[in-house]
Amino acid sequence: MNRAVIRAFSIGLLLATAIIGTVYYSQPHTLTKSQLNSELNDQGLVAIPKKEYEHLKEMSKRSKQPSSPSPAMSSQLKTVHIYRLVIKKGDVPAQFAKELEAAQIIPSAKAFMNYLEQHQLTHEIRIGTYEVRSDMSYENIGNIITGKTN
Repeated sequence: MNRAVIRAFSIGLLLATAIIGTVYYSQPHTLTKSQLNSELNDQGLVAIPKKEYEHLKEMSKRSKQPSSPSPAMSSQLKTVHIYRLVIKKGDVPAQFAKELEAAQIIPSAKAFMNYLEQHQLTHEIRIGTYEVRSDMSYENIGNIITGKTN
């Protein structure tokens, strides 16, 4: 074998590799359904059918349109109670849970106590003055009195 044959062979290999690479990378990459779902889950996204998307978009437009409350709706409006909760050193959760129930901030002191115990928040309650509202969830109130949110 002489140099010319070896050069021609290596140029052929190089040319063949370039053609195969070009064809491979120019083809659209397709994902299987499971690969697509995995990729979407990694990014915190969800795939829904186009029909459902259009329906949700239409519902969003409707909810953004201002409307005056009708007489029937005005009777259904909910009153929101606001209460200034003062937690002092030595106060026990059952004591201020009863205060919140009496002020109509929470429906049940016992249920609120159960929430605090289940989420291990009873030992994280901080001394202070907090403004709580009746439209807050147990989680929101718990986060406020433990200092997890402002």
